[in-house]
Amino acid sequence: MDCCGQQCVVMSDEVDAAAPNAGSAASIVSVWFDRHVDTIHGYVARRAGWEVAREVTATTFRLALEQFDSFDARRGGERGWLYGIASNVLRHHWRDEQRRLRAYLRHGAGEFVAVDPLLAVDARVDAQRRLARIIGAIELLEPADRDLLLLVAWERCTSAEVAVALDIPASTVRRRLQRIRAELRRMEGNRS
Repeated sequence: MDCCGQQCVVMSDEVDAAAPNAGSAASIVSVWFDRHVDTIHGYVARRAGWEVAREVTATTFRLALEQFDSFDARRGGERGWLYGIASNVLRHHWRDEQRRLRAYLRHGAGEFVAVDPLLAVDARVDAQRRLARIIGAIELLEPADRDLLLLVAWERCTSAEVAVALDIPASTVRRRLQRIRAELRRMEGNRS
């Protein structure tokens, strides 16, 4: 609960305000919130930026409570389901994410530390070019493919968790991931 601070209080109030018949749903989602809020918040923050992460995280858990009846534990665990909700909410923020990726590209991924800054110029230029190619390739992916790739690469979700998150079979996750990787390699080869 470290990441959300005040947001945790807001979610607690929303759970308390749930319909009387939703008592068990509210208590279950409250437990899920305690377990997964930092994970979901981190995923959202990496995708959409820190400034919207609280809002999207809160929306994710609010929707989990509202849609609790649609959760099917036989299809997978709550973590994948929550990632799916968060991914859907993030689609609404995609334009901001695209702008953020472009800004990230303009300003670089981070500072290189070297004794002599001139020694790192080649490395920075090469890293900047590679980052530009990677971000450009990610931007060209279809939103569903981008979600799949980022859930695997950034969040280290299993195929089963991604399957639940994106509401597709795990075998489809593996096939699409192979196709995405091949497509990214092809894009990289075309740019070299």
